[in-house]
Amino acid sequence: MTSHRINGFTLVELLVVITIIGILIGLLLPAVQSARESARQLQCANHLKQLALAVQAYAQAKSVLPPGMIVGTGRSFRNFGARYNVWKEARNGPHGTSWILQILPHLEQEAIFSRWNFSQSVLGNRDLAERDIPGLYCPSRRNRVRGQDRPMMFENWSAGGTDYGGCVGNANSFYNAPDHELAPPQLLYGGDDRTGTDAAGPLTPNDGVAFAHIRDGASNTLLGGEMQRLWGPTDANGLEAYKSQDGWAVGGVATLFDTAYLPSSDIYANSGGINNEFFESPGSEHPGGAQFALADGSVHFISEHGDPAILAALGSRAGGEAVSADAW
Repeated sequence: MTSHRINGFTLVELLVVITIIGILIGLLLPAVQSARESARQLQCANHLKQLALAVQAYAQAKSVLPPGMIVGTGRSFRNFGARYNVWKEARNGPHGTSWILQILPHLEQEAIFSRWNFSQSVLGNRDLAERDIPGLYCPSRRNRVRGQDRPMMFENWSAGGTDYGGCVGNANSFYNAPDHELAPPQLLYGGDDRTGTDAAGPLTPNDGVAFAHIRDGASNTLLGGEMQRLWGPTDANGLEAYKSQDGWAVGGVATLFDTAYLPSSDIYANSGGINNEFFESPGSEHPGGAQFALADGSVHFISEHGDPAILAALGSRAGGEAVSADAW
């Protein structure tokens, strides 16, 4: 009788092969994820670069940077005597608009800009403002307004968000109250840049800043960067310090951040830095930090583990601090 041997894997051999394949996949996945995140960071950096170039194109045409927002009748915000509710004006007032609106022609969005009715509020231009604009979303976070984002969106809109904002300065710029009102000038500026140091940043309310007024140097001053997007609970005082506002067309904290760093002993304590879960501060969903554009147009990734006092200094245009982005 002739015997026939059937060749194949034993159960033990099959289990060993499956185990090895599992180990290889486990080793490969983090590398793939890291490569994907690196690609997303490059894309995000390019988004910020395009925004910075658009601001510079605006400045070349107008001789000043765009105002950080337009509120009230447009008179200098230094003449305002009290805090100002930009969120309310965006609903019912004559303006309440952001710096992003001003640079749309330089972002290849002339069609939206040319149709905008500047005698109306943001809500009065809803058909234009509730639109997604390419390049305003960080690919590491989202590519559109998600369902979870809508509680922080202007008027609970389903589109028209942004993950990027401008730097208003290094002072405590917004109140923790539900509408996050703009602080009065004495808090926002902390001085007068015509006669001394100034806490204000490059993008200030109602006023266009000339590059000559960036006395700390364009390469040492934040122009803009990534925004934290928070929809968390109220803080220990019942205020909405953990909740963002969102909407590219809306002025105020929806499209501006500050770099304030106030110690815990201060009545308006702010831990400063990046990704601190405080609505005024910048942040991202990139591991370990966020990306920023300086006033010279360069883009830098800044670690969330650095000294918050350095980031605070980078937020002012004429604070007199001798720091640079490389010091972080």
